[in-house]
Amino acid sequence: MRFLPWLVVASAVAYAQPRVPIAPDELRYMLLERVVIADAQRNWGAGPITVKHVPSERDTRLWMTREIDPRRVPAAVRAWQNRKLVAGSDSPPCNTEVTELRLLAVTETESELGFWSGAIDPLPARGAALATWNASHVWLVGELSNDCPGKIWLRAADRKLPATAAASVVSGPLRERVLDAFRALPAYRAVQNRAHGARPWDASDYGPYPVLRFDLPGLHLVAHLATGHVGRSDAWLLAVWEVSDAAQPELALRRVATTAALPRVPFSLDLAIDLRGDGRVLFIYETRDSRGALYELGDQLVDVAALRLATK
Repeated sequence: MRFLPWLVVASAVAYAQPRVPIAPDELRYMLLERVVIADAQRNWGAGPITVKHVPSERDTRLWMTREIDPRRVPAAVRAWQNRKLVAGSDSPPCNTEVTELRLLAVTETESELGFWSGAIDPLPARGAALATWNASHVWLVGELSNDCPGKIWLRAADRKLPATAAASVVSGPLRERVLDAFRALPAYRAVQNRAHGARPWDASDYGPYPVLRFDLPGLHLVAHLATGHVGRSDAWLLAVWEVSDAAQPELALRRVATTAALPRVPFSLDLAIDLRGDGRVLFIYETRDSRGALYELGDQLVDVAALRLATK
């Protein structure tokens, strides 16, 4: 099984919901070739527990599945059974359908890694297996009729496909202009003033984070993220500009997000989605072991609680 390089956003992040909530059938994530429908109660499960991924030195998480007890699962989420979906990323979409509802649990097990080796057959829901299940974060997921490899998000098939753009790295004069504009932002200077030093607060031995570009139809964006240790805490700053199509592109500041609105772990913006076709962009981000979304709301970027995969 391939390593999954994401999935845990700590609860210390300050989250806010958009005023117009994103409906579940507008955007869901793909996880282990399944659609993540909702957070679940552990007691929605019934029957034995099946280990889908055994902890290893490369990925120490334990992944388990279990059948659902339909009597305990709310009707609103049971309605995902047989729902037709379209899965996408920045490549052509994939049509699929929810064939079965199931629970998926993930945890960092405290048992020795070898304890789970060879756990291929379903395990009775008792003893160490049940205790581990009850200590895990659990999602209700849907098994899919097509694997749709490489896809990131899903939405109801009867909704219009959104425009998407993958991140590309900016180099040359445009990169330098973005970095200069970034360090001229009042929010950047405010952090620099707290740093009490001549060295830029976001300087590191590895250089600045890359400047990223997203080319949506009729909308070209660049974004830059900075992080640094200031005083006794970490500071984060993200800015997004719109870029003109001119031979000498003009930068128009679009959004700025500061520490309180951003994940408190290193992350990268991977995909931009014009979710509703209204020009408001949703950015899907990844960390080493998590996934979430930042959504344009007014003059802010909001980290959307309903679109984060959290195991803690």
